[in-house]
This record gives sequence, structure tokens and C-alpha cells, in this order.
Amino acid sequence: MTAMFKITNISRITLVIGALALFIMLKTPIWSIYLTAPQYPEGLEMKIWHDTLTGDVRVISALNHYIGMRAISVDMFPEFEFIGPAIIGVGVLCLLLALIGRWWSALAYWVVLAIADSLALYDFWRWGYDYGHNLDPKAPIVIPGMAYQPPVLGYKKLLNFEAWSLPDTGGWILMGVTGISLLIVGYEWWRNRKHRVAVTKPAGAGIALLLPLFFVQCSTGPQPIHYGTDNCAFCKMTLMDKRYGAEIMTKKGKAFKFDDVNCLVLFEQEGTVKPEDVAGRYITDFAHEGVLLELEKALFLHSDNLKTPMASQVAAFATPDDLEKIKTQTGGETLAWKQVPVLFD
Repeated sequence: MTAMFKITNISRITLVIGALALFIMLKTPIWSIYLTAPQYPEGLEMKIWHDTLTGDVRVISALNHYIGMRAISVDMFPEFEFIGPAIIGVGVLCLLLALIGRWWSALAYWVVLAIADSLALYDFWRWGYDYGHNLDPKAPIVIPGMAYQPPVLGYKKLLNFEAWSLPDTGGWILMGVTGISLLIVGYEWWRNRKHRVAVTKPAGAGIALLLPLFFVQCSTGPQPIHYGTDNCAFCKMTLMDKRYGAEIMTKKGKAFKFDDVNCLVLFEQEGTVKPEDVAGRYITDFAHEGVLLELEKALFLHSDNLKTPMASQVAAFATPDDLEKIKTQTGGETLAWKQVPVLFD
């Protein structure tokens, strides 16, 4: 038995239905953005289709003008010209792969959708970053260092507005078909597990293709902090000072990032993440920008002369020499990690 083995009829039919369901995205909104604020208790909504925008677009654009954002219009999305053909192309390709009815074709079906999902989310993030950072310096409201990038998925606080970015009908269809196809690939592989030794090189190549995607999603090591983009999980401020920052990684690969060490401590005290779910805790090396240290192994300097983002007045170092160089300039007290949380009780 090789990667050419047939999948069950029910799996094939499910994949065919999933491929056909993708075409519904041409007639339904794909994504929605919701905004609420004290002056708009009923909320504002913008729906993103494959070729247009609907909802309270004009009102949102007018509000964004005050903080220097460009007016939102269909013309600013060149993607609208090819999203429709892309949906048709992906749908037809997935339908053909489903009709082939082999394990390798089911695997390819999922890979095609996973790539489509990833590219769509990346493009949305790229647009949001540009839209939220390239602001008019002559805007009525200017807050130095402030960025207004909308969330790609989930919730974010933007000044006095609360923003939610969520899949709409088309988005849920795409995510659902992608998830179901992955389950089918896993089930069919499990059903034929006795024959795994005989899987040929093409199957091995397919699995090798999946491994990077798997490790990207499931890695529990430290993730780089994107200053100017990432927001603190506790105080919601944008991380700006590259000498400071901290991070909690969960065993499921989720990263919680913080602009100052006291934000991490207070976040842990809230119990949002259970201790048994934590895979690692990391802190930015004050002396080496971009380097994350294991929290328990770092050395800490507490000084009134350290100007930290949220006034913790604590910096982390990898070596005693690095710490002492700064201590000669600022004064202060050298601490081990177990002594740091006490400062914020």
C-alpha cells in the first residue's frame, strides 16, 4: 500500500461538498470588522466581500480621518480584482483533487487550502499594518508613537474604540473546509496506518512539506517581538522600546507579549494562563536588542534611573558584566528573578 491508496467514499464525498461550498464565498461576505465606542453604542460594522466593501464604511472613514488614516475605499484594495478568480481556481482545483479520491490528492487538497488561508491572513495583516502606521502627520489628533493597526483576528482596543475582526459567512466556510479536509487526511492515514512502512517517496515528500507548517503552528519556543506592531497582553500598549519586553509561551504555541516586566507579573497574577499550561517565560536582554532570555536564568537590575515603558524600573541581562556596565551609570540593586515579582506586590 502506498500514498496512492484510495480514500473512503464518504471522505471523497465530503471533500467534493467542501470544494463546492467554496464557491459560496462569491456570494457572501468573507470577513467582518465591528467597532463600538461610548458615542456609538449600537456599533459600526464593515463587511469585506471578494470584490467590495459594505456597511458603515463612510462613517468609519470619517472617524479614521481624525487620527490621520486614509479614507477606506474599494480602490485601495487591488486584491479585489483577483480574489474572485482565485476562489474559482482554488475551488476547481480542490474539486478535481477530491474526485481523484487518493490519499495524496486529499493531502494536496488540504495543502492548497492551508496556503490560501495563510496568504489571505498575511495580506490582511500587511494591509492593516500599512493602514494603521502610515498616518497623516497633519491629522487633527496626533499621538507620538501611537499606531492604529486593526486586529487580523480577534479583539483590540484602539483609543476609545473596541474593535473585533472576525470571519463572516465566507470566512467560516473557508476555515471549516480547511479544518475538515485536515481531519480527513488524518483519519485516512490512521485507517491505513498498518501500511505506513510502504508509503512511497511522494508521500514522504508531502509529509516533509507539512512539517514546517506544523512546527510553525505548534512551536513553544520564544517568538520574536515585533516592536511598533505587537501590543502588550496586559496594558494593551504597543511595544516600542527594544530594550524592554517579555513573553509567555503556552504549550499550545500561543504567545503573550508584554512591554514591561511588571505587566507580565500582573498578567500572571490575574490567572489568565494556568501555570501548568506555560511552556516558557522570556525577557528581553537590555544589552542586546532582539535577544530573549529565559526569565529564571536572567539577571535583573532595579534602579530609579531606569526609564521603563510602564515604570517597573527593572532591566534584564544575560551576564554580570553587561549588568555591571549599566549599573555604574544608573546605580541600583542586582536581583534574581524570584525577587522581582515582590517589587510589584
